[in-house]
Amino acid sequence: MTTVKDIMTKNVIFCTPYDSIRDAARLMFLNALTGLPVVDEESKVMGIITEVDIVKLEEPVHIPKMLAILGSFVYLDNPINGDEIEKQLEVLTATKVNEVMTTDVVSVGPDDSVETLAEIFLHKKVNPVPVVEAGKLVGIVSRADIVKLIAGDKELARQEWKALVKK
Repeated sequence: MTTVKDIMTKNVIFCTPYDSIRDAARLMFLNALTGLPVVDEESKVMGIITEVDIVKLEEPVHIPKMLAILGSFVYLDNPINGDEIEKQLEVLTATKVNEVMTTDVVSVGPDDSVETLAEIFLHKKVNPVPVVEAGKLVGIVSRADIVKLIAGDKELARQEWKALVKK
């Protein structure tokens, strides 16, 4: 029986509750991740932040409406000194992870079966899922790990996905 520890990523990229949304978003973007576990100093999972959490931030950025006329842009509302969008983005990115993270975290243990994990992905609609043992983060799994398992043998599933990309 294939277990979570057979397919999980052990070198987990994570953030802390006091990191900024900007830092968390950069970690996700630069590492092609859909979410990050949020951990304290003792590696205890406090929450998870995903792309969905970032996208649904409650403060929408107001982009001034403009009209292009003869190659020039005319603002239809006042962008206040031309830097209103930047100011709003600064407020958003100064928001801390603990203000938007999901605290009701669905996790699995390293000895749980891949079938159990698949059920969680299907019915709980979460991705990724932290792997916790003795209350501490020991790995992370995503739907992509199950796809990788189906695509090949266990050795393929154990490789980091970036190592599999043809250059």
